[in-house]
Amino acid sequence: MGFLISLVIGLIVAGVVVGSMVSKLKTVHMQKGAAAYTVHNSMNLTVNRDVFLGKKVEKTPRNTQTQQKR
Repeated sequence: MGFLISLVIGLIVAGVVVGSMVSKLKTVHMQKGAAAYTVHNSMNLTVNRDVFLGKKVEKTPRNTQTQQKR
């Protein structure tokens, strides 16, 4: 019986502590996208291409002839 009472008291104390932590997290409202976090004209792209460094590609010719069954 003492174990059950201790368990209930522990759950109540944990619920109060976690509830106070969760209430502090609700200061920011949900927004779609990242438009609110970007600064206008903070980044200007001058080149429209990607350069991949350190990537090794090995190409082997594909067999164009159909293999015949034996």
